[in-house]
Amino acid sequence: MSDLTNFFAFLGLVTTLLMVWRQSRPARVRLLAAQSLLLAVQAVTIASFTGRGGLLLVALALVVVKAWWIPRAVGRMGTGGPARSVTAGRSAGIRLLVAGALVVVAYALILPVSASSSLPTRGGIPLAFAMALVGLYACVAGRDAVDQILGFLMFENGIFAFGLLATYGLPGLVEAGVFLDVLVVVLVIEGLVIQIRREHASLDVDRLRELRG
Repeated sequence: MSDLTNFFAFLGLVTTLLMVWRQSRPARVRLLAAQSLLLAVQAVTIASFTGRGGLLLVALALVVVKAWWIPRAVGRMGTGGPARSVTAGRSAGIRLLVAGALVVVAYALILPVSASSSLPTRGGIPLAFAMALVGLYACVAGRDAVDQILGFLMFENGIFAFGLLATYGLPGLVEAGVFLDVLVVVLVIEGLVIQIRREHASLDVDRLRELRG
């Protein structure tokens, strides 16, 4: 049990780091879908050992909402924008180094706490927390609105994985609330992004700051 959950948490962190490193936006959207599928597999794994049938519904919702619907919505937001959003002089390698440092910080903060836990999933908790920290960094450091949205979704996936592993399966009410919040946020943001592109013909953060005058 612990080996499986640790392995899937490790793969989730790998996809997060790949999303930070890759400059191609379509590739990052595909990695987001893959990360969500890994969360679904994680939920099924925990359900098989705990007997919580509700986690199977959570896994199905992850596949439909996060692995299929949300990547399609993010892809629509990026329509008409550059496929590679990293501008000249901005190295993805630096961002990857920062992300690696955040992984070390996550382990330093969470490993002492998780080590004292008796949960079978305790080994994956620092990995999930690292996913959340790196996702938060990607959200703050995004070069345009779509990049920041991708960072937010990475952060949310990390929080979801952290809750799933730290509680050995989230309560159904919490799961439903998380999915509803994410759906509403993505729907609202999609409308805002389309409106911003229509009015300003750009989603670049630096250019939008200049418009403030």
